[in-house]
Amino acid sequence: MDGEESRRWHVVMVPFPAQGHVAPLMQLARLLYACGAHVTFVHTQFNYRRLVGAKGEAAVRPPSATAARFRVEVIEDGMSLSMPQHDVAALADAVGHNCPGPFRDLLRKLADEERAGAPPVTCVVADTAMAFAATAAREAGMADALFFTASACGLLGYSQFHELFRRGLLPLKDGSCLTNGYLHTPLDWVPGMKNMRLRDMPTFCHTTDADDTLVNEIIGQMKSAVGSKAIILNTFYELESDVVDALAAIFPPVYTVGPLAQVIASSGAANDGLDAMDISIWQEDPRCLTWLDGKPDKSVVYVNFGSVAVMTAEQTREFALGLATCGYPFLWVKRPDMVDGDEVALPEAFHDELERGGGLVVPWCPQPAVLKHAAVGLFVTHCGWNSLLEAVVAGLPVLAWPVFAEQTTNCRQVLECWRNGMALPAEVESGAVSRLVKEMMAGELGKEMMAGELGKEKRAKAAEWRAAAEAAAVEGGSSLRSVARLVNDVLLLGNK
Repeated sequence: MDGEESRRWHVVMVPFPAQGHVAPLMQLARLLYACGAHVTFVHTQFNYRRLVGAKGEAAVRPPSATAARFRVEVIEDGMSLSMPQHDVAALADAVGHNCPGPFRDLLRKLADEERAGAPPVTCVVADTAMAFAATAAREAGMADALFFTASACGLLGYSQFHELFRRGLLPLKDGSCLTNGYLHTPLDWVPGMKNMRLRDMPTFCHTTDADDTLVNEIIGQMKSAVGSKAIILNTFYELESDVVDALAAIFPPVYTVGPLAQVIASSGAANDGLDAMDISIWQEDPRCLTWLDGKPDKSVVYVNFGSVAVMTAEQTREFALGLATCGYPFLWVKRPDMVDGDEVALPEAFHDELERGGGLVVPWCPQPAVLKHAAVGLFVTHCGWNSLLEAVVAGLPVLAWPVFAEQTTNCRQVLECWRNGMALPAEVESGAVSRLVKEMMAGELGKEMMAGELGKEKRAKAAEWRAAAEAAAVEGGSSLRSVARLVNDVLLLGNK
């Protein structure tokens, strides 16, 4: 499309109010803006107020140079700022009950503006977890596409929840099923993923309640997705081809447009001025990169469990002792709200490492820059999808410790399919942390050259996936081709 018609292409973006969802939706919004779209980016009050409180309103509004085609709108969600960000079930319940009305009001407002000459909304691109936005779009006669912000394998896992109940595998009979081996039940019927077990499915299904609110919400989201114009994924085809092919038999056309950060860099969208908008409630510690500058190449263990995950005091102590005794310098991102309950007293050996410069603990950091820093050799991660993609882009192997949601499914893919990492035991213990870090890092800095063959293999696979991600994101690559198809076949056309 060209001329006047192309200038009137308008996409409404609706992320779930959590940092791990807002970040990729903003990346996609920037990419579509670079393609010529008018963009309305919709925050809920909960997330917007947290962002403004942390960074100031100027940091979360688009710069004036982009105002003609990029705007931010805020809808009411009825949530208090005291609600914990990691209470996903409460967040999902609140937005599902409180946001549909305000979002319909916003669509009516945009329709009124269209009658006054503003660009018409051609498509609502909603986070899969904000299915009400897709419903409202359909009611208003608008096209909708759903953006699943996690992995393709995660989406496939959620799509099987209904089948798990139909086959009688869920709900769990009682809490003992979590520890008695029942979760090892094989799921050899899941399409696109071999050797799946019940424990590898997204953890929300591990419930004893047949009427679990969140599980039923997810099943509803999957049913809603079937009626959308498109499913958009922040992945690249080569990484998850078997899964993407399986999804194509379940859902509308699937478009793999990631890794979005890499696609943005390749497409010219990096110079749009919108990178000044801040979507993180955490203040980055400026010491990180300077501290890394003083470390040898591939010598540092980087540890970050994301923006939502929490751990117990005992788990925190075990990680601290394991890092202190692993024999490698470490950079640990430890959010102020990461420990469930009172702050924990950490081992003396851990404090000794910090005092002598062998470790650094910060509340938050610029993770993509840290992962690409020459000093970093290993990423200890919760297997959140944004983190795993950033590790792939950086070519780093991972040591996985999934916490909840589809992180368990992602971890299964790391071990069984991508083979770019290893996993810590669920009941984390300092000895295992120290031993597996050494196994993954062995051979770097001339240490333990006779050991660590498995770690060497993981580093080689990580390098291969980095090259594949780079190829997908350049002109002619699978992801840029997918972006072009998404724009031309779905977003430009709307309901035509």
